Amino acid sequence: MKKINQLINRGVDQKLHQMDTLAEVIAHFFSISVENRFWPLLKNQRITLLTDDPHFATQARFQQHLLCKHLSKCLNINIRGIDIKVIGLHLASAEQKMGDFSTSSHAAHIMQSIARARH
Repeated sequence: MKKINQLINRGVDQKLHQMDTLAEVIAHFFSISVENRFWPLLKNQRITLLTDDPHFATQARFQQHLLCKHLSKCLNINIRGIDIKVIGLHLASAEQKMGDFSTSSHAAHIMQSIARARH
């Protein structure tokens, strides 16, 4: 039987660590707890900040240039920009079954819009 560490893909492990680090730096910048409902993603030197809190999204939009500079300095990488997206998790409760993977139609729409925005 394999050890659990052998089953974890290194890329997945690195991405999860990156998300944790981003969340900690962002939480420190806004002086909020890490348990707040936001999820940062880093791809191609751009951060997509997902949140289900419209008040936090508004605050982040007003401070996105300062946040971008702060993240670039703290993480020692060049962040070109930040996209802030409000998602409605309460709407994701009505699930739509799609094979072995289940998702709500609203969540699928959000994922499609994020994918379109990235290309």
